[in-house]
Amino acid sequence: MVEVASQIVICLAAAAFIGFLIGFIIGRAFGGDRRPVYSSVTSHGGAAAGNIYNKPLIRSSPRPTGKDKLQDIEGIDKEMENKLNSLGIFHFDQIAKWNAKNCHWVEEYFTLEDNQIKEENWVEQAKKLSKII
Repeated sequence: MVEVASQIVICLAAAAFIGFLIGFIIGRAFGGDRRPVYSSVTSHGGAAAGNIYNKPLIRSSPRPTGKDKLQDIEGIDKEMENKLNSLGIFHFDQIAKWNAKNCHWVEEYFTLEDNQIKEENWVEQAKKLSKII
């Protein structure tokens, strides 16, 4: 009885190895390139944003005190405020903490002109406004 069981186990192990080997060979022959494909268009309809690590810190919702009126920053209109809110930017202090890479990421994400955020002084204005509130 033990002899029959051991032969069954050996046959199962051999069948598993042969199945793996055949699957591997067929997969290599017909599988092609299995690397993920990334689209150059993002869900917001613009060009793909730069490095994800340059994305500014965002919030899932505004603080309980309510969101800031980002239109107080010269260069941000109602449409841009809505876009920033949909991204997760609700407060002046979020913009005040942006560095050059964050600014560049936002410009690419919303397909703004290069250096528009720097030229319009969004970060400096946000720093002043966040101190007021």
